[in-house]
Amino acid sequence: MLTLTPWRRQLLSHTCLTGLATALFFTASGSAQAELAADWQETAMRFVVEEKWPGAQRQRTLALLHAAMFDAANAVEGNYHAYAYDGPQQPDADRRAAVTQAAVVVMQALMPEREAELTTAAEAILSEITDDEAREAGVQLGALAAEAVLEKRAADGADFASDFTPGQAENGVYQPTSERPMVAPKIRNMQPFALTSAKQFDVPPPPQLDSFQFQRDLAEVANLGGAVSQSNPELIAIAKLHAGSGSGAWNQIARDSSRACALPLVEEARTLALLNIALTDALVAGFNAKYTYQFWRPETAIAALGNGYDHPTLDAMDGWTPLVAAPMHPEYPCQHCTSGSAAQQVMETVFGADEFTFSFEGKGGYSRSYQTFAQFAEEEAESRVIGGVHYRRSNTVGDMLGYQIGSHISAEFLTPTNAGPGKDSAAATECAGVLTSKLSQ
Repeated sequence: MLTLTPWRRQLLSHTCLTGLATALFFTASGSAQAELAADWQETAMRFVVEEKWPGAQRQRTLALLHAAMFDAANAVEGNYHAYAYDGPQQPDADRRAAVTQAAVVVMQALMPEREAELTTAAEAILSEITDDEAREAGVQLGALAAEAVLEKRAADGADFASDFTPGQAENGVYQPTSERPMVAPKIRNMQPFALTSAKQFDVPPPPQLDSFQFQRDLAEVANLGGAVSQSNPELIAIAKLHAGSGSGAWNQIARDSSRACALPLVEEARTLALLNIALTDALVAGFNAKYTYQFWRPETAIAALGNGYDHPTLDAMDGWTPLVAAPMHPEYPCQHCTSGSAAQQVMETVFGADEFTFSFEGKGGYSRSYQTFAQFAEEEAESRVIGGVHYRRSNTVGDMLGYQIGSHISAEFLTPTNAGPGKDSAAATECAGVLTSKLSQ
């Protein structure tokens, strides 16, 4: 007969020991308090990749996970406004236990088939906490925080189906560019995590096809973003480095920055919560505009040259293809730009905008170094024109939309309870003078 200590019984009210996995995702010694939220994110990301969840579902998962972990850590610290938890502070609870249990409850709710693996990972952390009362209090608090977040988002309208009927094939109207499934045509209907609605910030329509703006933008991307026309090795590297998930890149940067600064757990949890709430809402708002306007991709417009669409300087360009594959959703506005700008605002709010050096390595072995968050965001946006999948105007509008989203969320959510005008975040204070040296080592 299996005999459980009280804290294990509390943990197992949300998870089951049946069929425990033997492999741990991180050991307790590797789960330093300053890295616990990042460690749980990496575990969650491994699960959703293995489950082959679509990107929008992965992003919502991260927002739920990090909101719960932040609320759990903050309910002990009590220094910030919570996302969902409205219970009393519990300063005697162990923060690691609270964050761990919050992560377990959220992930088990979303992926119950992983309960054995989650239990194994959680026990590795909880067994290292020697204060029994603090551990049990933390486990209980983490469960309450997670349940508050899950309840708040239970009817948010999330729909990750890919079914979509494109508009009539005519100039300016988006047409799928491959046989791959469409990306998140219904995510626009999900209630954002922080915005009042997907339409809180206005997105103007794309330019008219006969406008100077569009004609200039099309000529630029045709010459700069073609698989054959683009031969500059550095520009090709930039396009391919950023061709993957923008949200994934920003989360990697946030994890690395938090670890380099050795942030206290509540600060690390807040950083990742703000970032993923902003990234999720940027996705909802950006895709609302995309599927509202349904504007054509450059390769569709270029294929129409001399075949129903006339351009003052471009002739037919038979066989033109973009340098990188176009994502399966309408062109306008640029989502990498929207998400990247929102993420930049969050990261600068947390860490400041001062110069520091960090490197990012994407898929395919491409790697580059940067001095600021802004430099990364600007290059990420530029990569979409170089890659042949976006127009310049789409970049500009996406950047502005992301700036509004990131600035609003940073200023209005998870804010310090005692903040005054212009007060720096605790994370920026902790990291002052440290980030440059640690990230460049």
